[in-house]
Amino acid sequence: MAVSPFGPGKIFILVGPGGAGKNTLMKAVMPQLDNLSQLATATTRDPRPGEQHGREHIFMDLATFEQWKDNGWFVEFEEVTPEKYYGTPKIALERAFAEGRDLIADIEIAGAERIKAAYPDNVVLMFIWAHQDVLAERMRARGTSEKDIQERLDRAEREYAFAEQCEALVVNDIQTQAADELRSLIERLRNPKPVHA
Repeated sequence: MAVSPFGPGKIFILVGPGGAGKNTLMKAVMPQLDNLSQLATATTRDPRPGEQHGREHIFMDLATFEQWKDNGWFVEFEEVTPEKYYGTPKIALERAFAEGRDLIADIEIAGAERIKAAYPDNVVLMFIWAHQDVLAERMRARGTSEKDIQERLDRAEREYAFAEQCEALVVNDIQTQAADELRSLIERLRNPKPVHA
């Protein structure tokens, strides 16, 4: 990776299908790695039990989110359901990059592409995958309907094509092994070995 004009910090963006275990892996590796914290994305949804403002998300009302959006303060945003938005504040990324802090986040593919386009030298895309039977089992455990499971499995097959654009692929069929692999990949991608001619 080239030297970024935004600073030395990096963001490791986990992308992949629902049920692949992106958040589970993220939470598993953060305590094991120094200088790695979760990117707090902005959202208009209400906090869930255990969530803290500024840690997982920056909770804001719709009017505030619209103001940030209109001012161009998000590098990417998406309306996931009517009036329920998620967005990535530029300031959160740029401050971390400038301070040399590394971030990790679970972001949809379209948003990850926009962040990579804006900060190509600071972004590491990591595709998290699990085989279809594992994905289906995890979704059933969450109480997802069979119809929704099939739709998400179909979408997962289409999303897999994005893996080619990522710096790393982690198969998360066995979470402890996948967490170890993700941790090792992050360590290696933080400190790439120079290529000698």
